Amino acid sequence: MAQVEAPVIGITVLYFLAIIIIGYYSRQRLKSATDYYVAGRQVGAVVNGLALESTYLSPASMLGLPAYIFILGYPFWWAMSAIIAGMPIATLLTASALRKYAPTSFADYYADRYNDQRLRWLVGIVTVIGAVLYITLSLVGMALFLLAVAKVPYIIGLIVGTIIVMLYVVWGGMIATSWNAAFQAFLMTVAAVIAAAVIVIKLGGLGGFYEAVLANNPKFWNTPSDPEPPHLLSGTWIAVIGWFFVWHYGFATMPYTVVRFFTTMDIKTARRSIFWCTLAAGIFYMALEIIGAASKLMIETGPMGGEGANAVKILQSYMAQYGVGGWTDYSMIAAVEALQNPWVLGILCAGGLAIAMSTAAGWVMVVNTLLTRDWGDMLLKSKFAKEKPVTLARIISVIFLVVGFLVAINPPGLVLDLSGWAFVVIISALGPGLVLGLWWKRATRAAMWTTAIIMTPLHLYAWLKAKLVLGHHAFFFLNDVLFGNAKALITPHQVWAIPVGFLLFIIVSLITKPVEEEAVQKYCVELTKEV
Repeated sequence: MAQVEAPVIGITVLYFLAIIIIGYYSRQRLKSATDYYVAGRQVGAVVNGLALESTYLSPASMLGLPAYIFILGYPFWWAMSAIIAGMPIATLLTASALRKYAPTSFADYYADRYNDQRLRWLVGIVTVIGAVLYITLSLVGMALFLLAVAKVPYIIGLIVGTIIVMLYVVWGGMIATSWNAAFQAFLMTVAAVIAAAVIVIKLGGLGGFYEAVLANNPKFWNTPSDPEPPHLLSGTWIAVIGWFFVWHYGFATMPYTVVRFFTTMDIKTARRSIFWCTLAAGIFYMALEIIGAASKLMIETGPMGGEGANAVKILQSYMAQYGVGGWTDYSMIAAVEALQNPWVLGILCAGGLAIAMSTAAGWVMVVNTLLTRDWGDMLLKSKFAKEKPVTLARIISVIFLVVGFLVAINPPGLVLDLSGWAFVVIISALGPGLVLGLWWKRATRAAMWTTAIIMTPLHLYAWLKAKLVLGHHAFFFLNDVLFGNAKALITPHQVWAIPVGFLLFIIVSLITKPVEEEAVQKYCVELTKEV
């Protein structure tokens, strides 16, 4: 494999310097706890939209999406590109109403809408579990990019990246996180577009790209309707729609995107930020899909492959050489490396670092606000939390990054896989209480507690059984009981949990005592009026 070249190192160093400078100067605008938690609610539409993109689309997107397209073929291309049509749904479901309410932490709405401050404990616990997993995943993704692209030893990359994220989060809180996330979104989108454009040009334009991919993998463009789909997981429309649905709904309800709505100047800005996010994410996703579609061809015919090469074996050699991650994690990197252009590779490295660091920082801000303000100040009545909230938030930020770092030193594969579980468990356990709380007057306190308490362990059990017993997390956990076939029904990340969570919430709400009328009027009727 090629040795690292000067442009790769140079672009990576410039990226790190830019992030540090933005973080350092952001601290000058930090005047209060509100500035630290929600950037003083002064973030504009373009900056917030770009920050939404880079925070929501984790390393699982930049590494995982091209890898899944490489494995699954056309149906996954369709499902994931369609996310750009689903992002505006967040404007209707949550963004406008929550900005009108203007909370500070992710748990505020639950506590106020259901008139129960104890919900801050419950919401916080579920969110913290997801945060640890996502922070770890992001740090691993960041170190993996440095390792595979810039040839920086894994542990060194992990240390450097963790320290830099720690610096700008500690320095500037949500102000630094917002501006850095916007810069990172721009960088990762440009990186993906450049890599995709160079690949298309190398293959002779879009027509040549299509024909080359088809010739290399005749099943690639097949849909689930075809007798021979490209892969088991794209063999049914249920699986494809499952991928599509979970990503759309998650954007409207995940903590690290929801809190971004709190930072905007007003409702109009919150709405406009969704437009900018959709535009940037759409461009980013289409570029990743081109890379993913061409990756098998590029790997097999590039300098690391040659005639008759097998892409899977080549990627497995990457995994064996570097000793971290799975072979699919290297598909995008290998495809771009096949171009033998160090400038493109350097930009790709910076883009990969950007998406990883942005996601890690976004989750750190979610949990430091929850633990400092909700738990420390409001529930435990800590004098230190009340008098020095920013100091405590900084301490908590460091703790969570250190925990993620320690797990990431030798990350068990299951921990990284569980980020997918965390995504669905949060939106199935907490999502119904947020969406129905805003739009349904009958939503009750008992339903909120019941849904969160039942769906969290149920989904964990279902995911683990599918993964460890049936052989893949996408197999429905009751396949062996209902159908006698582990592969009978495919439900990506056990996505069935989302409609089940909503159904459970509705049933419990209908048979339990309604929330006090004042809370319903203030946090349901008034918030959704004219949004």
